[in-house]
Amino acid sequence: MRIVFVNLHSSWMLVKNSAVLIFKNSAALKHKYILDYLLDNPEIEVATLLNDRAFSIYTHGGKLLQKFLNLFSPIEYRWILKKNGIDRNKVTLLKSAKEVRKDDIVILYNLLSDSFRGADKIDAFKVVSFLHFHGNADDAQRIKDAGVQAVFNEVNLSKSCDLFKKYYPIDLPWTIIPFIPQPRFKPIKPFAQRKNKAFSVGTITYKTHREFIDVYGDPCDQPIRKAVKDNPEFFKDTADCYSSDYNEDDTVKVVTQKDNAIVAFYKKVYNRLHNGRQKKYFSFDMVEKFNEYKMHVVGEEILGIPGIGYVEGMACGSAYIGIDSPVYRDLGLIPGIHYIAYDGTKEGLRSTIEHWQRPENQEELEKIAATGCSFVRENFNGEKVAHNLIAALKNGRNNGCC
Repeated sequence: MRIVFVNLHSSWMLVKNSAVLIFKNSAALKHKYILDYLLDNPEIEVATLLNDRAFSIYTHGGKLLQKFLNLFSPIEYRWILKKNGIDRNKVTLLKSAKEVRKDDIVILYNLLSDSFRGADKIDAFKVVSFLHFHGNADDAQRIKDAGVQAVFNEVNLSKSCDLFKKYYPIDLPWTIIPFIPQPRFKPIKPFAQRKNKAFSVGTITYKTHREFIDVYGDPCDQPIRKAVKDNPEFFKDTADCYSSDYNEDDTVKVVTQKDNAIVAFYKKVYNRLHNGRQKKYFSFDMVEKFNEYKMHVVGEEILGIPGIGYVEGMACGSAYIGIDSPVYRDLGLIPGIHYIAYDGTKEGLRSTIEHWQRPENQEELEKIAATGCSFVRENFNGEKVAHNLIAALKNGRNNGCC
């Protein structure tokens, strides 16, 4: 069996790409475990197809410029593999859609729009990941044009996301996989020695595109994170906030409509080279913080998507507080057993924390934290999840859902 990634070297979900290595962007690598599993499996061949936007360092400008820059994409590709410690002999390099076989499984990422270029010419089983879903209607059309036959994601957006339901009329087989905590997230501090409060964390971002505003009205994507951050007195005795507002950073030079072309270009280059955003947010050890508190809150996106921090905190033995949602139930997480559910309001969050702070509830709180920790560590295992994902995609291909 062969798995093909389009422009593998440019995907920051899988490898540290040029944006990370050159411009010092933060490295998420949320699907690195999938790539690791594939590379270590002798029964699976890993391949990458370089399309006409494979030179990821600069993808703008005219067609002639991009055609010239693309001549250097094999060099960038080999450099990225080397910097990530990947033996390039383990990855088959494809330079044309014609080299993709009909029985291949081709993996695309919704967020990486350049990887869809020429995807309609690929005659194989194509699947797309909705990791970091934003909800632009153009993305839905691009997926249809590419002839995608299946999707996978950490959340079934067709159940949890009103924007997806309205702007993504996509009826395809859906495989759900959980977020995977890195091995460093583990219990270190005994539960009884932790602060009897909630650790509130996560980035606060804003979406201003038409589809988001049309459905939700307000551009804030994580309203409960913002509510905790903006109301420190309200949560003074219940939650300590370490969330970071993406728009609040003195070291970032904001491009405005008043800037001329030269000034705007200077600001963009400065921001790429200095990567000043959220330095405070990345300055503390997340593992230590999760181990410092008995409870944690990683407010879900209004899109219905939780942050990866919820499983990282659970893996550290902290009791997670989240909404009662199919997002969690689809993964086997049960409110009151594996995590604590609340109504999604700031008032409901405070009263929920206060309930579990009471002395008579400490034994049950510790039990929920321990049960959730065991469940995540046993079931949200990278090798197991990757194996199940590939098996599901293989089954979809073999059963002809294409």
